[in-house]
Amino acid sequence: MDKSGQRILCSRNKRGSYLLLCAGIAAFHIIAFFFLSDRSLLAQGQMHKAPVVVSRVVQMDVRQPVKMVGTVFPLRESIVAGEIEGLVMEFPVKRGDSVKKGQVLAKLRTTTLEIQLKGAKADEHLARIKYQRAKELHEGKTISHQELDEFETRLVAQEAVTEGVEDKIGKCVITAPFDGRITEESTEVGQWLKKGDSVVSMLQLDSVKVRVSVPEKYILNLNVGDESEVNFPALGGITRTGRIVHIVPQADKRARAFPVYVKIDNKDEAIKSGMFAEAIFEMGSLLSATMILKDAIVRRGGGEFIYLAVDGKVTEVSIQAGIAHENLIQIIGDVKPGVDVIVRGNERVRNAQDIQVTGRMD
Repeated sequence: MDKSGQRILCSRNKRGSYLLLCAGIAAFHIIAFFFLSDRSLLAQGQMHKAPVVVSRVVQMDVRQPVKMVGTVFPLRESIVAGEIEGLVMEFPVKRGDSVKKGQVLAKLRTTTLEIQLKGAKADEHLARIKYQRAKELHEGKTISHQELDEFETRLVAQEAVTEGVEDKIGKCVITAPFDGRITEESTEVGQWLKKGDSVVSMLQLDSVKVRVSVPEKYILNLNVGDESEVNFPALGGITRTGRIVHIVPQADKRARAFPVYVKIDNKDEAIKSGMFAEAIFEMGSLLSATMILKDAIVRRGGGEFIYLAVDGKVTEVSIQAGIAHENLIQIIGDVKPGVDVIVRGNERVRNAQDIQVTGRMD
């Protein structure tokens, strides 16, 4: 074969190799496309499964609640009075103001006291000089030890006079004894305040106490530290959890009821002193109840629902809430103990939706 034929053959071989390479690359892309498509569809299927946390529905014995009425009292209340007499020069607070412990409520004029303080300090300085000289004389055996004691006594007495005037000046600044709110103003700028006169009335509301009269037949069932759910009808029926802090051992002679105080956090000060309250205590007869975590209940459109996790899907069940016990609540409805109920993510799921359980809160 001549050189021209060899070149033609070589060219055909190269073209064939090129076509074969192109076909291989195309086949690779087609296979990769279908492989990635399958993976994408699988991933999308997983993404459509809503992540949820579940808890077990349980059957347990709880005591039936007993509801009693009560009245709200502030945690602390005080009539803040002046300890000395004087003319009110500043009165920077008004009724309704929120104040912090140590905040200035009023200031009295201190001009006369400051003049007295200068004189007392001068006398103290002179008494100290005389005492130092007496010590030197005593060391030189010029005066007796008894005479030295007299100079020391005069110095101590004068120091007490100075401290007394300083104490009076300090009492001219009247401050809040605790964090609270001003309820009454009892003085004003320019008024002469006598010793013991009221400056303001104030109360502390970041926590409150609900006083409940408990009949004698129930009192032995209660202990300090017991929890109570307290409802406030005036606030739209909001309920807050409190604990018993005092059980007064003296009953009312006519009603035969014992005062019991339940302390409740009130950081937002929504609960006001004097409000009507309904306290619920768990001290009735035992009842076998179906219980779930409170977070499992979803309220919507005036109804109450829970979402069960059954075979990887959501099952919506209408229920009625019953007795509350710590972080659990009784449910009344077509639900059997032992099944899983969704407690996290339940606000975002719908009936028959696919779910993925990511944790438990048993």
